[in-house]
Amino acid sequence: MRFTPTLRLGDVLVVLEGPARVLWDEPAPGPGAGHWTPTGLWPDAAQRTEIREHLDGERPLLVLLDEARARVPMLREEWRAAPCRLPNVRVGADSGDLADGEVIDVRLPFLDWLPEAHRERALRFLAESDAALSRTPVAFLPPLMTEERRDGEPPSPRFARRLLPNALTADRLAAAVDHLFADASHCCAAATGSAR
Repeated sequence: MRFTPTLRLGDVLVVLEGPARVLWDEPAPGPGAGHWTPTGLWPDAAQRTEIREHLDGERPLLVLLDEARARVPMLREEWRAAPCRLPNVRVGADSGDLADGEVIDVRLPFLDWLPEAHRERALRFLAESDAALSRTPVAFLPPLMTEERRDGEPPSPRFARRLLPNALTADRLAAAVDHLFADASHCCAAATGSAR
């Protein structure tokens, strides 16, 4: 089974920033099957071009940041199987002498596929939402916290955090996307693609 960090809802592209960006190759079934192997990091060059064209065409993009700062736990042998295929990632400093079977933490580059100005907005949103979450009881949290639009900012991309991921079904996410991008001409009647 293959996962992708993207989901299409009509003309809206939704991207999961964080561990979902690591692409894995499933081991062949059968006796002596190997490990899952990291084969790359989304997006590749063609996908970066697609994102740039999507934004240049002023089409809506929603970036979910709920796991943006999460590290990717990986077995040492999984990391060794393809380290050169994971550009710009860093391995935790304390993982140098681990044996096979032990877990290391891999840190992904934050939103390296977006222009710097958008990354700064995303960081500001994360800091503001962290502050709001620190003073709000969990029972009062919505399933999705979104970035407030400010004057002078482009309508896309928008940033959000899934606070209660299991409560945010595909239908609810589509309704949220329709609401967030109400000024854009698109239809979210059917979801295509897959998300982890």
